[in-house]
This record gives sequence, C-alpha cells and structure tokens, in this order.
Amino acid sequence: MKAILNFVKGFHIIRKNFRLVLFLLVINLLFSLFLAVPMYTSLEESIGLSEVGDRMVKGFDYIWWEEFRDQSKGIEKSFSPSILGKGAVLDNFVHLIHFGETSLPRVFLVFGALYILLHTFLSGGIISVIGKNNPVFSMTGFFSGAGKFASRFFLLMVVSWIFFFLVISFKDFLFTLVNSASNTARSEIFPFYLSLISSIFVYVVFLFIQMVFDYARIKTVITDSRNVLQTTKDAFVFVCKNFGSTMGLFYLLLLTNLVLTTVCILLKEIIPQTSALFAIVIFLVQQMFIGSFIWIRCWLYSSQLELYKYLK
Repeated sequence: MKAILNFVKGFHIIRKNFRLVLFLLVINLLFSLFLAVPMYTSLEESIGLSEVGDRMVKGFDYIWWEEFRDQSKGIEKSFSPSILGKGAVLDNFVHLIHFGETSLPRVFLVFGALYILLHTFLSGGIISVIGKNNPVFSMTGFFSGAGKFASRFFLLMVVSWIFFFLVISFKDFLFTLVNSASNTARSEIFPFYLSLISSIFVYVVFLFIQMVFDYARIKTVITDSRNVLQTTKDAFVFVCKNFGSTMGLFYLLLLTNLVLTTVCILLKEIIPQTSALFAIVIFLVQQMFIGSFIWIRCWLYSSQLELYKYLK
C-alpha cells in the first residue's frame, strides 16, 4: 500500500514538472547527435542516389550491408539489420538475458563513459528539483543542485561500481558452475532452467544494488550528507528495514517501463517504413519512447524520495 501511495505521489510531482522531462530529453537528443551525425554521413556517402536506397525501402539490402560492413571502421560497424524495427530492442534483450559480451567500437565505450558521467551529474539536478517541498523546475535550481552534489554523486558512483564488479565476478564463477553442469547433463532442459534462474538471480542483485544507491543519492540531497560510505550504509539499512515497500515501488516502476517498451515495439511494427513521412513518424515514436523512459526515471526518483520522506 505504501508503495502504491508513493507511486501515485511521484507521478503527480513529475506531471507538474513536465518541463524537467522535456529539458532532459533535449539534452539526450543533443548528446546522441554526436553519434547519429557521423553514422548518417557514412550511410549517405555509401548509399547516395544509388538503387540501394530504393531497395532498402522495400526490405533490408543484405548484399550492400555486407560490403558496407567490410569497409566500415569505428561506429559504422555497429550498423546492422538488428537496429531496425523491433530488432534493436530484442537484440539488446537477448544480450541482456545471456550476459552477452560484445566487442564495441572504442568510440562507443568513450561515449558510454561520458554518458554515465553526464547521467551522474544530471541526477543531482533532478533530485534537487523534486526534493523541494513545492518542486518547481528552473534552470537555475537544476544546475545549482547538479553542481552542488556532483562530486558526492561521483564518489557514490565509484562505490557502486565496486559492488557491481563483485557481482560480475560472482556471476562469472556462477556461470562456470552452470556450464560444468550443462556439460554433464543428459538433457538440455535442466541446464536451460539453471541458466535462466542464475541470470534472474544476478539481475535481481544488480537491481537491488541500483536501488540502494538511488536511496543513497536521495539521502545525500535530503540531509546534505558528505560521508559517502556512511550514506551508503544508511541507504542499505533503510532498504532492508523497508524491504517490501522499497522493492514493491522499484518493481512497479520497472513493470511500467516494460509495458511502455512493449507498446513502442508494437507501434514500430504497425507503422510501415516505406516513405519519408512514415520515417518521421517512426522517429517521433522513438523520441516518445525515450521521453517516456526519462519520465519513468524521474518518476522513480520522485516516488522513492516521497517514500523516503514518508517512512522517515
């Protein structure tokens, strides 16, 4: 009941601060242009005014793609049939389930690291805005909070990475045992379920750590705490003491995210990509999806913050 109550409270707070979500969406769009523009330039140079463009409208041209892939370097190598339609979501989902370790271009790793740092910085602004008694978004308040808590949030990120690294090390050991059991099993059914249960367990632990550090960030802003380790300990104790409410709220927002992702996949499947107009519609649907993901992230922070205040 507490989870549902603060789930609703968090929604109304973000609804009243819709400009915050729009602002974060613009930042995300500008950041993505650093990758999108080079990709667009390479595709335009390769396809140009050739017949490949006409063939790609009707269906993916695998012969052209194989030539493009062989000649590509850097980010261009990431272009594949799996990024089209629902393929992008499903491809990422498959790697997520199987803990796929893919070889990414160096530019992806650099931008990934920059995005994590940017997200850490922005989180301070988000929680500062919605943490007020009467939260109202303003650029001044946002960047003031983001700058004030940037160093402490960065240290919390480093501490969280230590825990994530320990979980990854345990995951490697766990999957070594699973593979050993698979090699000696007489049927593939038992190894499949064993691998599935192991993956679910590891992801639950990952999400639990993520949730603990969400509350560590919230406590840092609410109490202006400067002791990162003590804050992490207090957040862990808070989550354990209120396990049902904190977990219920977290997975309620996670379920909401999954529903919206499913809706986005279905919309992209329904809308034909056979003209420039439909391509624009697909782009807008994608931006709506990204915007909804940002909304849910802000909604999660807002609901967790309300729950923290309620239980404290």
